[in-house]
Amino acid sequence: MEKRIKEAVCRYGMEEIFSGAILGFSGGADSGALLHYLKDRCAHLVAVHVNHMIRGEEADRDEAFCRSVCEKYGVELLVYRVDVPTLSAERKKGLEETAREERYRIFREILGKNPQCKCIVTAHNSNDNAETVVFNLARGSGANGICGIKPVHENVYRPLIFSTRNDIIKYCKDNNIEYVTDSTNSDIDYTRNRIRHTVLPQLMEINPCFLESCTRLGEILRRDEEYIGAQADNIIKAVKNGKIPKKDAVSSAPSVLARVLKAVSGTALDYDDVNACLGLINRWHTGKMVNLSGGITFKVERDYCFFIPTDSTKENEFFVELAEGINKINDTGVAICVNCAFEGAGYYRLGSVRLNPSAIKGKLYARSKQDGDCVKSLGITKKLKRIFSDMHIPSHQRSRIPVICDELGVVGIPGIVARDGAFDKKGELLIEIYTKEKIGGINEKEK
Repeated sequence: MEKRIKEAVCRYGMEEIFSGAILGFSGGADSGALLHYLKDRCAHLVAVHVNHMIRGEEADRDEAFCRSVCEKYGVELLVYRVDVPTLSAERKKGLEETAREERYRIFREILGKNPQCKCIVTAHNSNDNAETVVFNLARGSGANGICGIKPVHENVYRPLIFSTRNDIIKYCKDNNIEYVTDSTNSDIDYTRNRIRHTVLPQLMEINPCFLESCTRLGEILRRDEEYIGAQADNIIKAVKNGKIPKKDAVSSAPSVLARVLKAVSGTALDYDDVNACLGLINRWHTGKMVNLSGGITFKVERDYCFFIPTDSTKENEFFVELAEGINKINDTGVAICVNCAFEGAGYYRLGSVRLNPSAIKGKLYARSKQDGDCVKSLGITKKLKRIFSDMHIPSHQRSRIPVICDELGVVGIPGIVARDGAFDKKGELLIEIYTKEKIGGINEKEK
């Protein structure tokens, strides 16, 4: 075991352990062996025992045992009691996950209060690593999960990662190290215990070096993950306002792009979500979108692809007769001001136009766009669809842009276009449009 510890420390640069460390100490064989190994080698060692209050008297027995061992060794011991069953119910998480979260929270708190200590040390070994690999493989995890337990993660070091459970038990026997055993470790109703007592022994019959194979697999995958992650980070740096540039999206390997999508989405994308996004990118038809789980939609436009709330993709239909003052259009986040000042917070100004009242036929109203809408501007009749396209306004936003009309048809859209004859720099009819979301990046600053 000592030889394997030295190999792990050397390979992964864990030398800080010997300057000062926080050691998670359960009283079991693994942490007991590591405590014995470090007690005379670490300049400032603090052992931490967390009583999860799950196993009643047995947990109290383990706590008392840890106290007696550390007293015998002359090692400082900090004991914490955490009601994991209650926290697990409150957080709606499993007991193991909640216990792990609380342990590491406590470890990091202690590390922050002890400047002599440089790192956190846990006693995960190669058996634990193999169990994690098999567990994640059974769950359908990606490469990151199948990497297993990282020997070094941030300031957490695992010097026993090359040591097998048999190595550790032999070390304990050779050095007369006593330890306690968690009675739940033999309960195969727990998935990890079933893997430990049933699955791993069968795999090791097929390959006696299965533990070493898992460790080697983890190292290989971690190297690949680091490279792919670095490529993804380069693309993520080019993302602005949540938009992934088309040139990066279509030229990236799927493994890289999958990571970019997960990072930019801001939510947990599952396997099917990622594949749906990749398929849309491969086809790249501007304006196409796909609805994903979690209430989000992925969309491709001319130069970018991005995620938007699914609710924002719904077509809006409205018809509002305009009156002097502020005219708010329900469910669109749009306010149209007619000859008045707008003081609403959280809105962006789309634009304004002054109209000649004598050039307006009948009443003035605002409605949602319609197929075939066009306006004659600067002597040229233009379709609104083409105008929106030329201005790179995403298709899902177009139905929320109010089209100002009279009995003759489209008068225009303040900030975008105005009908010949209706526009007048000195016109007495001032119309301004404000929106709660930026429209295609053309809005002025926030009100």
